[in-house]
Amino acid sequence: MNNKSIKRIQEQVLNLLPKDKLQQKAFLLKDCCSELSRLVASWISEAYQSSRRVILKGNNVCDTDKSHDILASIKNDKVYLIDPTIWQFFPNESTILVGEYGSLDQAIAAATEKYGGNWHKSQDLNGVSQKERNEWLKIVKENIDEALRNDQV
Repeated sequence: MNNKSIKRIQEQVLNLLPKDKLQQKAFLLKDCCSELSRLVASWISEAYQSSRRVILKGNNVCDTDKSHDILASIKNDKVYLIDPTIWQFFPNESTILVGEYGSLDQAIAAATEKYGGNWHKSQDLNGVSQKERNEWLKIVKENIDEALRNDQV
């Protein structure tokens, strides 16, 4: 993976939002971490078929009672830690790439340092079906639409 591919994935995530609401991405994406992490994993699998994709789950993230899912994409002895909804905890972040690490254990330690709470490997994502992708995308869009309907943005 490289900066160009990370930027392309980030653009795909942001393209799910209404153009006039991009400044409110933290609010619009707040309930989408699980589905978006998995959806991004499926996008990565298309471009990097030999990569391994792992969902990491954190509990009590950023001194809250919230849980949070992020993605670890492993390719060529590098682990790319990606948070497609990073803005809900870090609204000023410019990239969904949390960092590059030499092992999954290092990535988990980095997630713990950045977000606080307790982090662990939650799920290996291999062989994702089109039906699963469609369902994740549907849930993300429904969550965004619900936030817009509630007129809180």
